Amino acid sequence: MTRMGWVTAIFIFGASQAFAEETPWAAGAHFVLSLPQSDFANLSKDGEGLGGKVLYRPNLSRHFALRADLAYISYGEKRKSMTDVSYGYYLMQIRNESFQMTLGPQLSLPLGPITAYGAPMGGLYVYRTVVSIPALYYYYGWPAAETTSSLTRWGWNVNGGLLIDVGIGPVFDLQFKYQKIAKAVQSKIEDVTTESDATDFYLGVGVLFYLKKKY
Repeated sequence: MTRMGWVTAIFIFGASQAFAEETPWAAGAHFVLSLPQSDFANLSKDGEGLGGKVLYRPNLSRHFALRADLAYISYGEKRKSMTDVSYGYYLMQIRNESFQMTLGPQLSLPLGPITAYGAPMGGLYVYRTVVSIPALYYYYGWPAAETTSSLTRWGWNVNGGLLIDVGIGPVFDLQFKYQKIAKAVQSKIEDVTTESDATDFYLGVGVLFYLKKKY
């Protein structure tokens, strides 16, 4: 590219940024680590997965936003050898997973390049167990997966975190949640089923983008 071409490209890029208007919206994605506590820990291993968040900041407020979170967490997988007259020996996989959808207000405190935030949130927590037989899919093309149990409960969390701006556009997002889900742990002793609340710690590491539009 000629010198004039470079100058033109830089001018166009700079002009596009100069005329980019910040919107009230922000969106981010993060990796998730879930650490079940108390009775929940007796039934489930630590989980990991992916999460996302969307924020709406009225009047581009730096201190208040409405926030929605979505997360998928897998609590590990068990493998069990089975036998059948028709298929012989085969491997069965049992996977526990969760989908989490919460809403709430977020309060923020800008401290230079670092912004601290906190948010009380509530919503739906879905836990399910999926059993699959990979061999049936690999050899016969059958969608050999079935949800054997599913539980949907209301829950809430209190969370906080830090947004770290290093000057590259998106900001790093470090977050922590304490979550409590109503009657999500079911125990059966001598034909008597009891339900108790599930609690866990949720750690997230990711990035947040403040969305802009051009005009």
